[in-house]
Amino acid sequence: MPTGLTQLPVARRWRAQAYPVPTVLALIRREINGEPVCLLIKRLKDPYAGFWGLVGGRWEFGEPLADAILREVREETGLETAFTGLRGFVNERLFPLADGDKGAHYAAFVCEVHAPTGEPVEQDEGELAWFTAAQLADLRRAERIVPTDALILDAFLPPSPPLPYIEAEVVTRGLGASDTVVRRFEKIS
Repeated sequence: MPTGLTQLPVARRWRAQAYPVPTVLALIRREINGEPVCLLIKRLKDPYAGFWGLVGGRWEFGEPLADAILREVREETGLETAFTGLRGFVNERLFPLADGDKGAHYAAFVCEVHAPTGEPVEQDEGELAWFTAAQLADLRRAERIVPTDALILDAFLPPSPPLPYIEAEVVTRGLGASDTVVRRFEKIS
């Protein structure tokens, strides 16, 4: 196994990745019958097909962070949610175990969204279910949850203030051009 993914030939990279794939992951919590629960999806597609994990997906070019996570949640669950804040960033690198395996690299932005009402409806991405802390522990013991998502839940599920981040929108003729106009430079959380 190479010591770093940079030496991994393109043919051995998941979907021939040249750069990390920007992704958004949602922490969706609520209380059901007085008990806190977290919404997970049972993935139908690789990587991690058949495992429970956080709702989320690819951050599309040009999207504000809040729009990206709300779109992914709506596409995968049908829920209309509100962006609460950025909770953290995970630089996830998957190293191939054997010669036939592929490596991958994700830049995951973990976001909290608020969904106080409505029930999630399975779309094309997989089964949805609410899990209590005890049920999450059972998933972990049974090795039925995406390993990094389990650790993300440990790190970011306990309540804490969101991380500050800024949305910047710039109109320019090119990078470094002198006739650049900053349209928006806004602290979101």
